[in-house]
Amino acid sequence: MNRRSLALLAAAALLLAAPSAFAANKTIPAARLFRYYDKYLSLPAAERSHFTVAYYLRQDGHGLTAPAWMVEGERRTPLPMRADGRILRLPTPSELTAGKVEIGLDESAKLGLVLGPEPVIAPSADLDAHELDLAIVQAGAGMKKMAGIMALAVPPVRQVAFPGAPSGEIEFADGRRAPLPMVNGAPTYTPASQPGARRIHLTRVPAKLDMN
Repeated sequence: MNRRSLALLAAAALLLAAPSAFAANKTIPAARLFRYYDKYLSLPAAERSHFTVAYYLRQDGHGLTAPAWMVEGERRTPLPMRADGRILRLPTPSELTAGKVEIGLDESAKLGLVLGPEPVIAPSADLDAHELDLAIVQAGAGMKKMAGIMALAVPPVRQVAFPGAPSGEIEFADGRRAPLPMVNGAPTYTPASQPGARRIHLTRVPAKLDMN
């Protein structure tokens, strides 16, 4: 996983520079777990339509496998997670304010939390470059707004990496193709360096779309 996206948010005090550890008391306030999601929701809908904030729960360096639930009053809703620990269901505003997350772990267990911006489109071996362009632009502006007074410390979002894909190509509007550059072991798309891209073709579906 490309950690430049983590550094981006760490500089704005929105992310931990490395996964933070906290005692898993089985019950965690939703606002504590989904930190800064309220700031994301406060952005106008038109300014966050192409990017989201992804939350990953880690245990012992791996994605959390224990079950988790969102609890609000008497309602208890399962929180689905990918194998890498990404939480696939984000809280509603009401859950964020009053909800708690229950995790099926002993009190002595420790968890790590990693979060960062990602495009709203799902990982695929064939991607619309324009959609990625829009996600990069929105995330760059949105993260600065979310950072508030620390906005100047937030580095720009410039590219999308595709970890888990061995290689890929850029298809340009005129039909030309060129290999995607490899950055930190992952094929990476940088719109400023590859203008006129139409589609991204990967040799395998990537594990995630890592914006940094």
